[in-house]
Amino acid sequence: MWTTPALPCEGIGRARSGHYLAGMHLHTEMRIAVPASRAWAVLGERFGHIGEWATPIERSSLAGDPRSGAVRTCHIARFGPVARGVVRERLVEYEPAAMRFIYEAVEGLPSFIGRASNRWTVAPDGPEHCFVSSHAELQLLGAMRLLALPLRWRMRADSAKVLKDLRHFLERGEAHPRKRRALSGAERAS
Repeated sequence: MWTTPALPCEGIGRARSGHYLAGMHLHTEMRIAVPASRAWAVLGERFGHIGEWATPIERSSLAGDPRSGAVRTCHIARFGPVARGVVRERLVEYEPAAMRFIYEAVEGLPSFIGRASNRWTVAPDGPEHCFVSSHAELQLLGAMRLLALPLRWRMRADSAKVLKDLRHFLERGEAHPRKRRALSGAERAS
């Protein structure tokens, strides 16, 4: 059973992060009031549809079904240090039976990030709850390594918002209000 003292905000586990010479690790976990199978259906089986619920993603697509080697295309509004643009992410591991996957960015990262990957896991917590966890790793290049600490704070805050977006979508059956505002703003701009 997962426990943590003094959560930084409701439902979000304390980030276990550290930075090394050129890397950053961020771990975020959230308890969600839906069965694990339902969370996996949205997060894993609909891997290509993250744009439906994650605020920083304007739209997303995946050619075919999720599987190792499949590439997701995400049109990013902004996330952490990644400015508006297109990022392509390849599934490196996809394990539906274990409800976990790992993806890595293969195109569209800013020049100061050499590598970025993320491992997502869904774990049951009884029949009506689950934990969703994200463990992101970034390899920072050049002078950006000196800014690892403030960058980690920004990434941690943005990652927490994405998990809140997922929780809202799963528990309420609709996108978070900030996602709906972002969508309506994008529609007005086009």
